[in-house]
Amino acid sequence: MAEVLTGINGAIIKWAREYYNMSIEDAAVLIGVDIDKYIKWESGEDFPTYAKLKKISNVFHKPSAVFFFPIPPHLPEIKGDLRTLSAAVVDRFSKNVMQQFERAKAYQIYLRELYGTGQSILSNRELFPKDMVQLCNYIRQLMAFPLSAQKGRKSDKVVFEIFRDKLYTLGVYVFKDSFKDDSVSGLCLNDDEYPIIIINNSMSFARQTFTLFHELYHLISNTSGAEIVRDDFYEYLDNDQTTTEKACDTFANEFLVPSNDFQLELERKELTELRIAELASLYSVSKEAIMYKLYKMKIITPDEYNSLKEIFYGDAIRNKKNPGEEKNGGGNYYLTKLSYLGQRYTGDVFNKYFSGVIDSVRACEMLNSKIDHLPKLEASFFRGVK
Repeated sequence: MAEVLTGINGAIIKWAREYYNMSIEDAAVLIGVDIDKYIKWESGEDFPTYAKLKKISNVFHKPSAVFFFPIPPHLPEIKGDLRTLSAAVVDRFSKNVMQQFERAKAYQIYLRELYGTGQSILSNRELFPKDMVQLCNYIRQLMAFPLSAQKGRKSDKVVFEIFRDKLYTLGVYVFKDSFKDDSVSGLCLNDDEYPIIIINNSMSFARQTFTLFHELYHLISNTSGAEIVRDDFYEYLDNDQTTTEKACDTFANEFLVPSNDFQLELERKELTELRIAELASLYSVSKEAIMYKLYKMKIITPDEYNSLKEIFYGDAIRNKKNPGEEKNGGGNYYLTKLSYLGQRYTGDVFNKYFSGVIDSVRACEMLNSKIDHLPKLEASFFRGVK
């Protein structure tokens, strides 16, 4: 029988589990041990073997040495400043979502290493217009991407990437990832120099764009945030939190579908189901965004809007599979990785690497890649650069 490590501190195991909002049951399953044994580890009645310690370390993303500490180490709050969500909501975030907040913190470190002192527009947020319509116009002017150009594109994906690139220029850094959790469509980590937005790539491109601007308003409001797909979480928010979350939605909707322009479009054709789909395509938004606009303009009733929510939730998730349907594992790993990181960020990491400022190990950390994947990632990147 393998020898157990009696020096392991069960309180550290418990701390590491709670750091990621994980239940005892989930931790035991991922580590590969029965629940009773795991409970004894946390209580100090029993101890894991070396092999199980390695598994614990991998599941909780902590060095093995940490579990021998007498007290838990002090780490910055993983979720940042989430004042707009209640503890009851935040404490239900899955480990996968919590890891995205952790990744956002890592991106902030990497960006400071790449660029030094940041120049984000959000360092001057107190000068932004307070009126919502004026604020939308102000941000659009800073982006230098007029509404006519947005409407002229015929691809939700292209529009998203243009907005992403424009925000990068303004010092708002947008990344994507597979959250492996369809309950959250994106999140942001507030900072005056290096504000981070991470978008859940499992969402439709139209939803990704809406989430981008929902999170941008969080940053403008000087808070971190997360967009939760289903709105039943509102029952756990206080009045101020509810007001902020709804303001994020209002900003995203007004920015992408400006009311004055939308009114003109409504006058062009009769409003039918086909016309709603046309408008969604025209503005590169979801049908939900169009229906929300109609609801806010009192063209449809709250009951009519609410009756469509289950359809909206389904539409938000890209490539959603039916129960029993096989999952498509297609796609190029390296191209997917590049789409997550973005061309601007990836190019600057490679520039630092080729100039000798950072080594291959640090480059891989910045690119969230394994060392043996770096040559293929590099080749994929430069094949795509024109």
